[in-house]
Amino acid sequence: MSVSLIRLLLTCGFICLIISEHKGQNRQPKSDVGDAIQFKILKTTGDTLDFDQAYRSIDKFSFPEDAFNKTRPEDTYWILLDFKRGATSKLNDSIRYLKLNYFDFGEIFYQKLDSIVTRPIGQLDENTIAKRITSSKYHCEIPLDFKSLIQNRYLFLRVKRIKFIEPVTNWSFTYQQNSESNSYTWSDIAKSIPNYIYMGIGFTISIIMLVYFFHFRKIEFLLYSSFVFFKIIYLFQEEVILLDKLHVNNTLLKSWLLETNSILIGIAYNLFILFYLNVKKEYPRVYYFLKVGVYIHVLMLVADLVFLLFTYHLGHIYLILVLRVVSFLITVSFLVYLFFYNKNRISKIFLIGSSCFFISIIVYYYFNLKAGNDPMLYGNSLFLAIGSTLEMLFFAYGLTYKAFDEHLQGIYFKQEAIINKNKALRAQINPHFIFNALSSIQHLILKKKNTSALNYLSKFSRITRNALEASIDGQATLDEEIKMLNDYLELESLRFDHAFSFRVEVEEQLVPSEMDIPFMITQPFVENAILHGLLPKTSGQKELTVAFEEKDDDLICTIDDTGIGRNNHQNATGPDQEKRKSRGLEVTLSRLASWPYGSGKVEIIDKVDKNNVPLGTKVVIVVPLGSKK
Repeated sequence: MSVSLIRLLLTCGFICLIISEHKGQNRQPKSDVGDAIQFKILKTTGDTLDFDQAYRSIDKFSFPEDAFNKTRPEDTYWILLDFKRGATSKLNDSIRYLKLNYFDFGEIFYQKLDSIVTRPIGQLDENTIAKRITSSKYHCEIPLDFKSLIQNRYLFLRVKRIKFIEPVTNWSFTYQQNSESNSYTWSDIAKSIPNYIYMGIGFTISIIMLVYFFHFRKIEFLLYSSFVFFKIIYLFQEEVILLDKLHVNNTLLKSWLLETNSILIGIAYNLFILFYLNVKKEYPRVYYFLKVGVYIHVLMLVADLVFLLFTYHLGHIYLILVLRVVSFLITVSFLVYLFFYNKNRISKIFLIGSSCFFISIIVYYYFNLKAGNDPMLYGNSLFLAIGSTLEMLFFAYGLTYKAFDEHLQGIYFKQEAIINKNKALRAQINPHFIFNALSSIQHLILKKKNTSALNYLSKFSRITRNALEASIDGQATLDEEIKMLNDYLELESLRFDHAFSFRVEVEEQLVPSEMDIPFMITQPFVENAILHGLLPKTSGQKELTVAFEEKDDDLICTIDDTGIGRNNHQNATGPDQEKRKSRGLEVTLSRLASWPYGSGKVEIIDKVDKNNVPLGTKVVIVVPLGSKK
């Protein structure tokens, strides 16, 4: 899919979201608005006041706008619902639904026969009878039987708000004929579409980044996957059923853990920045600043867990508020610094993505200025979802770009390393061979064998010329390798006065001119066979056979000698048996290991007869055939 098509789809998607949101906000819901119920409030500290005391204190109840400001977790509120005004004319309609704020803890007191009965209605209460209204985040409903009114007029509620602080003037109570717990209007659906699209994109990106983590083994992919996952859990707590599936039955613990996600988001985000942008290397001035930010978030997490242990709700509320300020300052400071000092494309992608989300936060809170700190009054989070989606897409693109860029750089450096290594290996092989050849020429000249010396020098110059031509890429055709090998064997035969015989065999179906192999790959083994196998032998035939054949897309090179064998060569007294250690074999093995078409291998076989007497040595070289010209 082309980049332009992706941009077009994203643009159309966001336009559709905005249109659906606009329609949803301007269309009137079809649900029953309901009749408002007059209520009064009595604030107490703790749960010391029982129903009888509250009932006898009706005259102490006040209207919410008269005596109270904002809720506090340690306060308990008694609410008196008075159905006298506007309800008496409808008392004959027995069953209705009472719509009210979804309090954290709560009880309803009503009359049943001649006694007062209480039932739980809080969202954190066990066996609550209240049902959340799916189209509203902060409201619920309970069945209302007018026959259960106390003195045919009152209902009493005892409630607590511990998750956040809100003005009691936000509270409202209505009764209506139809249930809204499982009903949706077009407005509700339109408002939900952006949220579910955002969740789908978020979970998809989170899973993809997790897969990339296992593939690339880069910690930033895991951190970003965690960051996106925690953010979705936090923003859409009501839609997430993960803790229910994990059988976390403590509703207070469940709620607290979901809100603590905001701290985990900060930890994952700051760690993601450190690894994704390689801050320690690229931006050392702000490395410790971000590191301190991580430590602060960790300390807040520990403090919040302590608050949870001691059920210190007010501490949790204020800690979350402080967290927002700290996260805001850290993020803004780093983005400003990055704006002036960004060094590469990756940092620019990060800056654009973070700016999109930051701008969406500003727009979100700008349209909710009147709400203050009260989440009850916050409007639809369309802009927040758009900004966060853009951030996720930019970050995912940046991560993928970084991973593949590093992958390509790794391939490039690996190729450069192979080339440099081959050059170094050839630099070791060629001087070794040249030194031996010059020694041989010197030996012939000293013995006054001028004709042999000239013949030797001619063949040596041809080998040297071929070696220089092949030194560009370190490989040659099999045909060139065979010519080099014949020249080399003739040189060695001249050098040692035809002390051994040799032959080179090539399988008939082979096409040597179309096969690439490492240049002079057989020479060190042939040299060892001559010097350490054949020359030390004092009796019997001294034969060397070099054979080439193809098997299973591999070229099999066999060097077979009838020498003294490896076990006896250290005790030999033949020429050139100094105790110096040759580097030729080690270098050749390294060349085979770095062969670009696959790692070659070498097998050395000691030949013996039935009496375990050495009959020579066989070396089998396996070279993968990478290309045929």
